[in-house]
Amino acid sequence: MNDILSNFSPINLSEMDSVRLLNRQDTKFVFSVEQLPTILDKIIDSYYVLEVNGNRISNYASLYYDTIDLYTYIEHHNKRANRFKVRYRHYIDSDLLFFEVKVKSNKNRTVKKRIQQDNTTFKFNEEAKNLLNNLALSKVNELVPTLWVYYKRITLVHKYLKERVTIDINLSFKNCINGEIINYPELAILELKQERFKRSSTVVKELKHSKIYPFKLSKYCLGTLSFNPQIKHNNFKKKLFKIAKITQNEFYRTMASS
Repeated sequence: MNDILSNFSPINLSEMDSVRLLNRQDTKFVFSVEQLPTILDKIIDSYYVLEVNGNRISNYASLYYDTIDLYTYIEHHNKRANRFKVRYRHYIDSDLLFFEVKVKSNKNRTVKKRIQQDNTTFKFNEEAKNLLNNLALSKVNELVPTLWVYYKRITLVHKYLKERVTIDINLSFKNCINGEIINYPELAILELKQERFKRSSTVVKELKHSKIYPFKLSKYCLGTLSFNPQIKHNNFKKKLFKIAKITQNEFYRTMASS
């Protein structure tokens, strides 16, 4: 992967400020990581790659919070409008930590509010509490650490359009209750971030050529399902069939059939 990424022109974090897109439309695509080198090779001329401290593949860790009865998971499963997720995101290579709240509106927009944190205790300080209170979200006083999500990320920035692409690989989950870890090295999750979805996007055209189409998937929901197979998941069965097909994982195939 590094050989292909070395052919992209680099961009740094400060240069990327013009495409932060904290209010945006997200479109996800899920496919086998074996297809990724071919896709990257086809779009080299249209994108910069983010380079941090000489690295073009960055390490991320996200700690998600939910209630004991998994309220935010259920809200997502039930397709509630104005649902939210609360997490800490650690940019490991640059040692940056942000407290983040993502709100999905009833207009299919993703609005992310975040504040930088000075330490990695992953506990809500007054600034984080104020952000939650100002957003007036449900059950925030019941939130507890629930799931760690680890992955490596490639970030691309379009040279001519206001568009970012993130590609997550080497996905793994850690259960905050018992420490169990599950790895999914077969998956690649590409997320297109735009002000409005445009099929004219270079990467969308290449994905379509490879017969890869938009596929809504929450890493948090996938990880939660991995540790809680008894939880409500009827609305996710089609997604589970696809994940099972990519990963050859009988666990997901069984869940999709249950």
